[in-house]
Amino acid sequence: MTTLLRLNKNDKEKWLPPLFDLLYSNMQNIAPSNLSYEQEKRQWLANVSPALDKPARQIEMCFVNDELVGYIQYYTNDKLLMIEEVQLKKEYHCTLAFYRICKSFIKELPADIEYVEAFADKRNGNSQKLMKKLGMEVADNDISAFVRFRGCASEIKRKFI
Repeated sequence: MTTLLRLNKNDKEKWLPPLFDLLYSNMQNIAPSNLSYEQEKRQWLANVSPALDKPARQIEMCFVNDELVGYIQYYTNDKLLMIEEVQLKKEYHCTLAFYRICKSFIKELPADIEYVEAFADKRNGNSQKLMKKLGMEVADNDISAFVRFRGCASEIKRKFI
């Protein structure tokens, strides 16, 4: 059974390390850095932990039979949903897990969201293909190593109804 649970921010010290491990296992070959695992983890935790202290920032965690298999890190700002990270364990890639997560996640969003934005590492072709498949378009290609995508929330929602 697939379950989506919002991270209780009081438990972030417990959950952030396994969330980083999931991110790292997916990205180490796609977008490697020149940092060691420990350095990368420290840097990620130093950025994400204080960011979660902001009320708008949230993480939805996906569990299958009580096992953490993915998460969505995001925030909302007026009519914008900014997806900061989506990660799934490798064995759940190319399954219905992403669809189920999004379908559940969309139900929890404020009704007045009009736009969805997300960034993809320029080296991550699969993320870029997925965003295009969802109807998102490149909004900015000049942000360092990332491409910013933007799409109409109502069009994206229709794909998950």
